[in-house]
Amino acid sequence: MHQHTKSDVHLRAAVATTHVRIAVYDDGGDQLPNPCRPDADEEGGRGLFLVTALSDVCGVTPASSGKGVWFQLNR
Repeated sequence: MHQHTKSDVHLRAAVATTHVRIAVYDDGGDQLPNPCRPDADEEGGRGLFLVTALSDVCGVTPASSGKGVWFQLNR
C-alpha cells in the first residue's frame, strides 16, 4: 500500500567511494513534501523528519512527471 502517492514508486541507490545516495521517485504530481516535526502523540509524519536528522544531506527534486526524495550518507 502506498501511503503518500497512488502511483508506483522507484528506488535508486548509488554507491561511491565517498558516499551512498538513495532516492525514491514517484509520479504522484508536482506537490513537493515539506518535512515537519509532528506532535509526540501523532502516529505518523516522522519520515522526512528522520531522514533530515539522520542523513548528511538530503533534498527533494522535481522530476518530469513527479518528484524525488533523496538522502546521502557520507563515509
